[in-house]
Amino acid sequence: MKYITVISYLLLLAISVQGQDTTDLWQKAKKDPNLGSHKYLELKLHAGEHLYTAGELGGALAHGYKSLEVRLGWQSSGRENWQRVFNCPSYGVGFYTGNIGDPSELGYPSGVYGFIYAPFYRSKKHYFVLGLSLGFTYDLAPFDSLKNPNNDAIGSKVNAYFNGDIGGVWEVSKTLDFVYGIDVTHFSNGRMYMPNLGLNMLGVNVGLRYHYNSIARIVRTQIDKDYVASRRPTCVFKPINPVTHYHQLSAYLAVGSVQLSKKDSVNASYGTVSLVLDYTYRYSNFGSLSAGVDGFYDGSLGWIYRKTYGSDTPFDRMLLGVHAGHSIHIKDIEIVTQGGTYLLRRDHYKGDWFLRIAFRYNIQKYGFVQIGLKTLDGGVADWIEWGGGGRYRFGYK
Repeated sequence: MKYITVISYLLLLAISVQGQDTTDLWQKAKKDPNLGSHKYLELKLHAGEHLYTAGELGGALAHGYKSLEVRLGWQSSGRENWQRVFNCPSYGVGFYTGNIGDPSELGYPSGVYGFIYAPFYRSKKHYFVLGLSLGFTYDLAPFDSLKNPNNDAIGSKVNAYFNGDIGGVWEVSKTLDFVYGIDVTHFSNGRMYMPNLGLNMLGVNVGLRYHYNSIARIVRTQIDKDYVASRRPTCVFKPINPVTHYHQLSAYLAVGSVQLSKKDSVNASYGTVSLVLDYTYRYSNFGSLSAGVDGFYDGSLGWIYRKTYGSDTPFDRMLLGVHAGHSIHIKDIEIVTQGGTYLLRRDHYKGDWFLRIAFRYNIQKYGFVQIGLKTLDGGVADWIEWGGGGRYRFGYK
């Protein structure tokens, strides 16, 4: 929205405002090195190997994977406090397509996602970045007992897409960057459809980034034909505003859907519920610490317990747990990570501990929506949590 406002303002300058010297106004405006919207197009190639040890799909994955990504990024300048906390990050949307193995067993996956790059360790022409991408991938070839029986990793055509990247950016010219890195990619549907071992890929990437300023053309044609818009922003490294410390109480309710293993020969989906009560302390601009209580309901446990013990009750499908966690704050978004253990349960079918990795968007003052993945004994997906909740903050200082 702020970029539309900038362009509208510049157009008004060209039209002539009564009682004002538009030439002087423009002369002042163009001295701002961060005038406009600084964007880039990035083309990136990936290649690597699968981290897969299950067995049946090994032949289809033997030759690794190759993929192509196209990204549209917005480069921040540090005008806002959160941007300075993350050292003037860039963020945007991307498109993914690739060959992850034998197409007859894995399909031709593509995907769309959002991403953020947080720079660190800068020099004059080079800096390192930590990158995170989250979205979904589609056009996979899922398991089919007759047509695709070896695919024990993917149970649905659409899966969640996750990519974590550590790499570097080298400024080749005012227009171009060379980018490179090491990354890990994960596909999973969170046990919504079975089988769901998921795919994990480790590899390297290289690419080029083209910088431009979206106001350049309109200014040259409408206002000042000699104006050369900066293609890159000038990072504002003024001091970061002190954080406002606070305490927070929140309640989160989420639902989900799961299936049983194909070995159980049950073609049904079962509902899940997560109820989380949480205490949070905001310790810095970067993050907050949390602790809380978790109540879980997994409808699929009913079938498991009837098979194992001959009977079950609704209470057998419930679990009570506790967790500790941390959140990274990016403006109105939080990246939530929590680890917990169970206090009450019927047996050890769910293991001894769980993780939650979630993305939360805070709405106005008291509410939020959240999507997350709860795991089984750490690394295995248990279910996807879709939900939201409310929060109350107090003790500001």
